[in-house]
Amino acid sequence: MKAHVSTFALALGLVVAPAARGAGGFGAPVVVTGLDLGEPGIDVASDGTIYVNAPAGLLSNLPGSPSFVFRSDDGGATWAPTPPGGRANLPGGGDSDLSVDPATGTLYMTDLWLGSATVSRSTDRGASWLANPLEGVVVQDRQWVASAGGGNVYHATHQIPLGLVVSKSAAPADGLVYPVSTVAATPVDQTGCVCPPGNLTAEPGTDPLGSGDRVGLVYATSAGGIKFARSTNGAISFTNVPVSAPSSADTTQAFPVLASAGNDTLHAVWLEVFGTASSRVRYARSTDWGASWTVPATLVSAGTSVYPWVAARGSKVSVTLYHTDAGGTPDTAAEGSQWFETYLESTDGGTSFSPLAIIDSVPVKSGPICTEGIDCSGDRELLDFQSVTLDGAGRANAVWTRSIDGVSDTEIRFARQ
Repeated sequence: MKAHVSTFALALGLVVAPAARGAGGFGAPVVVTGLDLGEPGIDVASDGTIYVNAPAGLLSNLPGSPSFVFRSDDGGATWAPTPPGGRANLPGGGDSDLSVDPATGTLYMTDLWLGSATVSRSTDRGASWLANPLEGVVVQDRQWVASAGGGNVYHATHQIPLGLVVSKSAAPADGLVYPVSTVAATPVDQTGCVCPPGNLTAEPGTDPLGSGDRVGLVYATSAGGIKFARSTNGAISFTNVPVSAPSSADTTQAFPVLASAGNDTLHAVWLEVFGTASSRVRYARSTDWGASWTVPATLVSAGTSVYPWVAARGSKVSVTLYHTDAGGTPDTAAEGSQWFETYLESTDGGTSFSPLAIIDSVPVKSGPICTEGIDCSGDRELLDFQSVTLDGAGRANAVWTRSIDGVSDTEIRFARQ
């Protein structure tokens, strides 16, 4: 539940032209669900099972308000909701996130209800769940979960007044109890920004107990910058590293997002907004697991963009975002402007990117997109992100929200390369 408060690039020339229609190599879009949901997250297990999660709405039903998990067993051609099981009568619905153990396929979920988050685990592809309504950190906002494998699971959230907090869970209570918490970034690190973090990543170390796990969190600052909180000791301690220097841009209107490509390589994307005049999508990469970053490059500057997401595997980097050819900013886009789910990719590790391509010819929305979170009075039916992931075959799997009536009636759509 986002609460918004207020010469590498030159060499690469990564400014992308206005969107080209019908490219990107994606198949026909499929409707995952016609329920009025948004903010879909997507994960693909090693066996090819695809999962999409989406929040149900904060405490939308009582006594329980579990968020949704949809599953596809046929490459995204058809989708079915999974039963909430042990989550059914527990609070949630504010924000949701899902992570899949890369080896076992165990699902780990977090479901926000502000007082804390309901955390849960499924070992049978979402057919049943064990759950705990108290993750541990109290008074939460915008939480994420990431599995490093081997039963080591990490949970990140924004907690006032501490800042961005990362908690660790280990077997046998993996995903259900997070007894150890560390402040990854303080309000000072955020330069006073009272804003939620971008997503979380975790990778295994050599110690099966997780003491060498690498855990990282990307976040925006109130000074127009982007930072990365990195840990190489299983979230016991963190170092905060600049990804993008302070600037005149507002970097808080969308979550910055990062992805690991393996071999110590990370890729990050974020949105920069300049007053009511323009926006652009920026990109940087790290080859030493976040200890240093390339000079940011501009991926998209034409038209108006919002909510970029990134996925990576090996030398492939996939980026999806909502885009309109109309000028301005997300909040000031003209009433008649049409937004589309769009895509660009790199096959050389981020050195160069393809032109921006429209995945779905059906617009996701017309008119402005409010990025003020819970302060929005309208134009927020897409909520705060769409997402993409890469499967074991290296295909991009994208999921996004489409507004049907321009107010609250939505559907979640999916397409795969």
